[in-house]
Amino acid sequence: MTGVPSDQRAAATDRQDRKEGRLLAARYRLIERIDEGGAGQVWQARDERLGRDVAIKILGETADDAFRERFADEARRAAAVLHPNVVTVFDEGRDGADAFMVMELVRGRTLRDVVADRGPLRPHEAARIVAQIAAALDAAHEAGVIHCDVKPANVIVDQQGTAKLTDFGIARAARGPREHELIGTARYIAPERIEGRAPTERSDVFSLGLVAYELMAGRPPNAQMETEDLLRLRLEGRPPSLRSARVGISEDLDAVVAKALARDPQARYASAGAFARDLLAASQRDDATGVLPPVRRPLRRRRELHFDSTLALLAIVAVLIATLAIFASFQGRAVDARPTSGPSASTLARVTPNVVGKDVDEAARLLIAVGYRSPVPWEVDPQARGTACTVARQEPQPGTAAQPGATAQLFLVGGKDCAAKSKD
Repeated sequence: MTGVPSDQRAAATDRQDRKEGRLLAARYRLIERIDEGGAGQVWQARDERLGRDVAIKILGETADDAFRERFADEARRAAAVLHPNVVTVFDEGRDGADAFMVMELVRGRTLRDVVADRGPLRPHEAARIVAQIAAALDAAHEAGVIHCDVKPANVIVDQQGTAKLTDFGIARAARGPREHELIGTARYIAPERIEGRAPTERSDVFSLGLVAYELMAGRPPNAQMETEDLLRLRLEGRPPSLRSARVGISEDLDAVVAKALARDPQARYASAGAFARDLLAASQRDDATGVLPPVRRPLRRRRELHFDSTLALLAIVAVLIATLAIFASFQGRAVDARPTSGPSASTLARVTPNVVGKDVDEAARLLIAVGYRSPVPWEVDPQARGTACTVARQEPQPGTAAQPGATAQLFLVGGKDCAAKSKD
């Protein structure tokens, strides 16, 4: 709302606050305001025609006609992205001065709120969430849509732990008009877009890398910086190091995140899925233990360090002597030398692969390879669109833990040859 006098903004906000109970487009009854941002408000509403609860994003009255046109165009593009990790867009339209988008109502919390409440997540938990967002981005990119505003506030985690990417309302089509416009949140924007270059799939990969960093560090990189300094650092500095923010992060995990945050788009991962796969693999080997404070503490003087080290060495020697004495007292007694139980390689958690878009045979082989029961059942989803006999959606969802012997389910795009496909 830049350039709008403060009294006009205040009046517009007051009018929006009085929307509760309004019937929008003679169909959607506004119930409760859920969220508010620079682009407008999000409301919980009731679709009185279909009898279901929905979420509605309403542009502010001060939005210009060009933005309203782009908003409607992107709503239509977002509606074409059908994926279990994408908040589904049902409808868009106008009611008087208000342009609106009707979406699936997801009951849950944003990643921004999750991190604010819990702090940094365990690396493998963060990687599973990133894998779900990556699956959503890959589906969007395949449909020709670049999100352009991937950030924790635009990811909702529902009550079952499923992450859903939302707010395609300001996303840009890969070949859409005005694609050089700087749209999105500055803290999560890719370097090439700061320079005015067109957004690409790798721009979204960069933003997803920042989300991964924040989930594991508990805060965005350079959180204390003002926007202007942050953008300058993004153009001129090195990618932020996750190991400098969290104790115990492995070099492999740090390298994966750094590759996603490479300043040169060509040096990044080519797809969100490729980044997520490497992140999951590296997180399996990682064991983060704590978060480093953002401000460095002064080092103690060398003399104090020498004194503390001497005390520590004496304490260790004393413990060793005591331990030897205890063992000596038990000489001649039987000792149970059986090893303690521990996880075997066969019990280590495997991750459900993303098979959306793949041929049913290949999808089944990938699921069986991580332990799902054979054969893998499938059925045709009459609502799905795409290449015949390819997977439109899957259960369990990508990135979740694969339970050996569990049953997976595939839902296919219809086609005349699907019945001839093997279910193994």
